[in-house]
Amino acid sequence: MSKQITISDLLQMFLHHIKLIIAVTLLGGLLAFLYVSFMVTPIYTTSALIIVQNGNTFDIQSSSGSNNTTLNGEKVNTADITSSQMLANTCATLFTVDPDMKSIISGANISITTVEDSYFLRINSSSSDPQTAANIANLVANTAPEVFKKYFGDAGKVDTVDEASVPSRPSSPDVKRYALIGLLIGLILSLVISFLIEIVDTTIKPGDDLYKQYEIPVFAEILDFDSEGGVKKK
Repeated sequence: MSKQITISDLLQMFLHHIKLIIAVTLLGGLLAFLYVSFMVTPIYTTSALIIVQNGNTFDIQSSSGSNNTTLNGEKVNTADITSSQMLANTCATLFTVDPDMKSIISGANISITTVEDSYFLRINSSSSDPQTAANIANLVANTAPEVFKKYFGDAGKVDTVDEASVPSRPSSPDVKRYALIGLLIGLILSLVISFLIEIVDTTIKPGDDLYKQYEIPVFAEILDFDSEGGVKKK
């Protein structure tokens, strides 16, 4: 009769190899941690924030744009906000194709995007060197007013709201995430190894296990007096 493996049998099987499972799991996490820490180049990301305004100059109190008032407490004209948002969307593309900007961002990992529903542009910069990432983002932000003036003249202006700071920690890779993935892979691998060991094991099991799995009655057991440590059942 074919051997039937139940969930209880699997649990006992894994408990029997618990030391192997723990060792392989920890080894997987350790190898993943060491690989990410010493073999993968860390990437640092920072960003600068600039504001694009139309011809009617206004200074917003906060970068969120939710206040819609000037520094003097005056309300901003809705038309000014709308036109500035359209202008910001245009500049997000213009700043990436302009020759002066392209000479700066060429070979660099730079993205220029509009902050949702606003006239602010976020200049994201990534590099393996944190200082380089900050320098490029700030250089793009400082060059933006000149590029804007070249195309739009005095129809508006671009100002820097927040300069990019030098990041103190890498944005990638996520060491903890990779270590957890390594632990998970190690756990799965250890369970598979434990299962295969039991499958290929052809040794005779104790009588109760033999009867339970194969329904073969055990009439007697032979004692082995030559084994180390005393009597051993065969």
